[in-house]
Amino acid sequence: MNQTLMRLTLTPNKMIIDPDSQFTRISNKLIIDRGNMKMWESKEKFDQSFQPRKIFGILGIFEVSGKPVLLYIEDVYMIGELEGWPIYQITKVGYVDKKHQEPEHDNFEKDQLEKVKNLFINSFYFSYGIDLTSQSNFQHNRFWWNSNLCKMFPPEWQLKIIQGYVGIFQITLKNLNQIKYCLISRRSFYKGGSIRNDTGIDSDGNVANYTETEQLLYMNNEKAKQILCRGSVPLFWQYNIFNNSIVISQEDPKKALNKHCQILLSNYFKILFVNLIDDDSQLSNQLDRYLTESDQMNIYKFNFKKTFLNKDLDSINRFLEKLIDQVDFSSTLGVRQQNIIRINCYDCLDQTNIIMTKIAMIAIQKMLQSFKVDILEEFNTQQLYVDLDIPSIHNIHPFLIYFKSKWMENGDHLRLIYKVGQQNSDLNQFYKNMVEEKQLKEVIHRILGFPISESQSNENIMMLERTMKKRENEYTQLLQKSVYVVTWNINAHQPNDKQLYNQLFQFTTPPHIVAIGFQELVKLNTLTVVGRQNRDVVENWKQILYNCLNTKAKYVLAAQQVMVGTFILVFVLDDEKLHISNVKTEIVKYGFGQSLGNKGGVIIKLRFYDSNICFINVHLPAGQKCNDDRIAAFDYIHNRAELNQCDWAITFGDMNFRINLAQQSVVASIQNYQNIQIQEQKDAILKHLKEYDQLHLEKQKSQYLKQFNEADIQFLPTYKFDIGTEIYDTVKKRVPSFTDRILLKKIQKVAIHSVEWYDKIKGNFQVSDHRPVGCLISTQVCEIDKKKKEKLFRELIQLEEDEQYGHQYFPNIQSVKNFEPCMKYRQRATQLKITLKTNKELLMQLCNPEFE
Repeated sequence: MNQTLMRLTLTPNKMIIDPDSQFTRISNKLIIDRGNMKMWESKEKFDQSFQPRKIFGILGIFEVSGKPVLLYIEDVYMIGELEGWPIYQITKVGYVDKKHQEPEHDNFEKDQLEKVKNLFINSFYFSYGIDLTSQSNFQHNRFWWNSNLCKMFPPEWQLKIIQGYVGIFQITLKNLNQIKYCLISRRSFYKGGSIRNDTGIDSDGNVANYTETEQLLYMNNEKAKQILCRGSVPLFWQYNIFNNSIVISQEDPKKALNKHCQILLSNYFKILFVNLIDDDSQLSNQLDRYLTESDQMNIYKFNFKKTFLNKDLDSINRFLEKLIDQVDFSSTLGVRQQNIIRINCYDCLDQTNIIMTKIAMIAIQKMLQSFKVDILEEFNTQQLYVDLDIPSIHNIHPFLIYFKSKWMENGDHLRLIYKVGQQNSDLNQFYKNMVEEKQLKEVIHRILGFPISESQSNENIMMLERTMKKRENEYTQLLQKSVYVVTWNINAHQPNDKQLYNQLFQFTTPPHIVAIGFQELVKLNTLTVVGRQNRDVVENWKQILYNCLNTKAKYVLAAQQVMVGTFILVFVLDDEKLHISNVKTEIVKYGFGQSLGNKGGVIIKLRFYDSNICFINVHLPAGQKCNDDRIAAFDYIHNRAELNQCDWAITFGDMNFRINLAQQSVVASIQNYQNIQIQEQKDAILKHLKEYDQLHLEKQKSQYLKQFNEADIQFLPTYKFDIGTEIYDTVKKRVPSFTDRILLKKIQKVAIHSVEWYDKIKGNFQVSDHRPVGCLISTQVCEIDKKKKEKLFRELIQLEEDEQYGHQYFPNIQSVKNFEPCMKYRQRATQLKITLKTNKELLMQLCNPEFE
């Protein structure tokens, strides 16, 4: 984003934050003393010799190990405007401490700060003109995630941040009225940890993952809104992360459940409690015991899982018909929402998303009718929520297309927040649940100012993770593997020459993985972008490429994904197929305000042996002068890809980066290159062209692009050719450019890349205005000996338990800073054949430094 909302200037003694009052409504500068972190507002001018940083807001002061750190918003993405005010999504967070020099923190502090930075990106939103936390009127502070961080700031500097999702779109109806739609989900910070670590209800009536979703509809000067909410089953229960089972507490939940209901009834007259849990489950049976209907509560039960497995959409709609009269909304026409629908499920995700989307559409229909919109004439239907079931969207009204898209994005964002992944019973998933989720909860508690228990604060979990990482060579070996990547913009060419496509695979020794990325699989017009008329084309290409590849060796398809014309396939050698797991795919739309798939990326993540790898095929915005938009698209796609969860990544595709030279100059250079024979002169010409390549010129502008490496380009520009020739564009005279690229990123230290070959693929590929590019990569993957890892892991857990037992009896003993002393005591106890935990007197001896 180019617009700067604030400037942060650091001097030896002060932090000076200078806002743009036009965009922030803040009139004064904020001054923070770097000696004692005291702050005050001022209008005075300051020394301009210090270079300011462009920032977008202040999150607040975070303390780590007693050291205050200023957290600021370093970059944002503007979602859209609501009531004349921009809504921003946080994409990058920075920090600076009280010292003049760069912050000096130990490993624990750095780790805590990185976790805080990572927590606040992608799923957090704010606005300077609209309070996103308080649309619901009641107890809105539960949605203000940085309230503790900014409590010491002057009131106008207390920026309110929500976690959740915001989506906005606008369309024109047949009667030329403009309709604007906004969807906001705000998640409560009470019990706001990961989905496996925070479940059920607490004694104050707060439930895990409580999320309030509000939809707003604007037409002319009228406004209507509806609020729905979801949350964990309001009983005392939790997941057993060792075996993924549910454990129900024997504690009576009646008081807590009543408090939860009173929170809702403080703003509404009636609760419609929609229960989507299986009828015969333990949670459902216990909920029936304590949740009873009354004048203020109606209960609706629906066995969603059974219905969904049978694909019985009619049953879902019949169930919704029971709710239609109860679905409520409020508006500027004097209507107030009186009923709140509270949807209840195990994980508050997929089942909840489907039901909430359809209930929301029922409310939208009522809102439109209150705006005097003729539903039958405008939408050619009587019931809009039924139309959401139609698989093909070719004939559906654009409003429904965008509406469904925003609700799907809303569900995806909440899934990422709750950190739900594929279930995995191996040690890696166990370790992830045991360690990473507890760390996340501790960071959230520190941000919110909640008390942290001794077991959290003594850093044992941090030590466990660091020790496992430090000793990974005891249970891990590295394997050398090869990956072959092809990218080609095929310009909607239909396959007709199978011999031609064999030439795409120019290798002698079959690589272990082959990734193929096409762009413009179909013409990018309204029919294909909105109607998705590409299924037959995809299947045809997939079969042809599979057949071509299997002339080289026996391969199997590991994963595929398509988004309009952007298509990715990942094949693996048949001998390696058992080593592929945890396959995930995703599409990231960037066209038309991130709502259409004519531009964007398709992502495949998979686990190969014990390394997590990511393939991203991108089609970035075109245009000689659109480089800022290309960089923004690259960052947006890679933000969504969450590369920090991977060991290495390969991004490839039609990136559309151009050469910043005149078309005639580039064509002349290429002709000289082709006519001369001396290699040094050819290299000089190529070097000259690469010096003006936009990707390399402005790489540092991008948060993510600068993290990738590319092998040296030793081929001529791959775009744009006259179809059927080797002549560069003579019609529109586009500047010949290196648009088709393959980039590599190493995230973890264990992965080592070496590029064996990177070139334009030779062959008669004149069917497109692009030429394909290939790359053969040699890399490393991890193979974990799970028995060795589990043995070490359980040893370290036992040591942690032994240490905690000691602290239980001897609070005066200082925290053990590493595992070695505890190991010595344990080994000595083992030699004496004495059980450490049950012998208090011996434990006192073992904790005595003079003990031998």
